[in-house]
Amino acid sequence: MDSIHARRKHYEDRLGAALRQLNDAIRDVHKSGLDVEVNTLTMHTQRGPMVQLDICTFRLEGAPPILKSVNDSELKF
Repeated sequence: MDSIHARRKHYEDRLGAALRQLNDAIRDVHKSGLDVEVNTLTMHTQRGPMVQLDICTFRLEGAPPILKSVNDSELKF
């Protein structure tokens, strides 16, 4: 039982570190003259819905973000 809690704590710590690193990267990108758009994607797995992020950048001067489409064949379930 302790190993499950230790693993979950480890994963929570990793997620927190990743979030800090992502926010630092977004600040750096913004300083370079680009803006960031973050979208959430919901992947449906055997364990239920799993949220992931899709990130794209665009110029601050008002250019629209670059949108890319994903074919159904590229999705992994």
